[in-house]
Amino acid sequence: MISRLYEQLLEMRISKGTLPSCIAIVLSSGDLIEEGLCRLKEMIEWSGSIGLSSLVLYINDTEPSLCQKIADSLHSSPAQISLHTADEDLLTGLGGSLKVAVSLGYGGKREVTEAFRDLLREVEEGRLDPEHINEEAIESRLRFSQKPDLVIRAGGKQLSDFMIWQAAYSELYFTDVNWPKLRKIDFLRAIRDYQGRERRFGR
Repeated sequence: MISRLYEQLLEMRISKGTLPSCIAIVLSSGDLIEEGLCRLKEMIEWSGSIGLSSLVLYINDTEPSLCQKIADSLHSSPAQISLHTADEDLLTGLGGSLKVAVSLGYGGKREVTEAFRDLLREVEEGRLDPEHINEEAIESRLRFSQKPDLVIRAGGKQLSDFMIWQAAYSELYFTDVNWPKLRKIDFLRAIRDYQGRERRFGR
C-alpha cells in the first residue's frame, strides 16, 4: 500500500516536468531469463502509462531463440515494437504511440562500422562526394535514429558500446537493482533524477 502511494506520488511529480523524448536501457546477458522477460513487457506498459514516446532496450545476448521468444512475449503489447539482431529485423506489438526498439547483441561499434562501410561504398560507386560526408550523412546510415535523453544501466556500473554515436550527450543513470527485480518505482526514480539535472550537451 505504501509503495503504491509512493509510486503515485512519483508519477504526479514527473507529470509536472519534461519527459525524456527517448530512454535507452542497457541490460546484461541473461537478464531476460524467465522473470526478466516478464519485466520487459512491464517496462513497455510503464513507459506507455507515463506518456513516453520512445524506448530503446539493448540486450547483450545473441542466443538465436531469444529474438523469437521476445517477439512472442510482446505480441500483445500496446506499442510499435521492432526487434533488431545483426542479421534481421522483426516487428511485433499491437501498435500505438509508443515506439520500442529492442537490440539483441547489435552493438554500437558494429553499427557505426557498417554506416562507414555504406558511405565508402557510395563514394566508390560515385554516388557520394567525399566532401559531403558529415555528421548528418553518418547519422542517416545508422540503424537506430533515436537519440536517447536518458540511458539507464540496470544492475551494473558499466555501460556497453550500444548507441555510442547517438548517446554522446545522453544523461546516464545507474541502478544497483538487477533487471528482473526492477520495479516501476525504480524506473520513475530514474526519470525524476533526470528531470532534476541541468543538461549541458557536452559543453
